[in-house]
Amino acid sequence: MDSPEATRSPSRVISVLLPLPLAGAYDYTLPEAMEAAPGDFVRVPLGRRQVMGVVWGPGSGQVASARLKPLHARLDLPPMPQSLRRFIDWVAEYTLSPPGAVLRLAMRGPGDALSEPAAHRYALAGAP
Repeated sequence: MDSPEATRSPSRVISVLLPLPLAGAYDYTLPEAMEAAPGDFVRVPLGRRQVMGVVWGPGSGQVASARLKPLHARLDLPPMPQSLRRFIDWVAEYTLSPPGAVLRLAMRGPGDALSEPAAHRYALAGAP
């Protein structure tokens, strides 16, 4: 009898681009109760941590289904427009940069999920 992993539908495999200097998108599986469309922001496992990424499209099919990890969550954020995703791909190709590095630039901004909180430092001033 085949395991559920071995019989997973190819339509339940998605490609997620991570905002890291990686060569391309990684494939993940969608849990049965979850839906995600291209442009959706998602949280996925990467090693021992979870990272935010963007659904880039259907899975590549190059990784055995038994090795794929499931998507953790679809984030409640507006999806990234297709025009911006195409622009990210174009910039990456034009500048010979990893698409994930270009995605990181597109996702960064004041108050976004990737920005690190500002560190405040205080020092005692000497006597006037």
